Amino acid sequence: MRLSTWLALRCREEQFQQFLRVPDEHTATRVVRALCDVESRAEVDTNPVAQKRCHDLIRKPYLAYTERSITHV
Repeated sequence: MRLSTWLALRCREEQFQQFLRVPDEHTATRVVRALCDVESRAEVDTNPVAQKRCHDLIRKPYLAYTERSITHV
């Protein structure tokens, strides 16, 4: 799965929106673009710097967040 697809799917999820502390999909998309320093999520697929930012600032912390959520239920 392309990273941009993963991001698009996550932005729609309420749990991801809670992780980002945003109220909706539109705001989640804006935050993701800002964190990755791109104009569109699709750029993450071809920009190595954006990919690293995505993994370091979004994907890894989000996976840790979901694991904590599961163990605290």
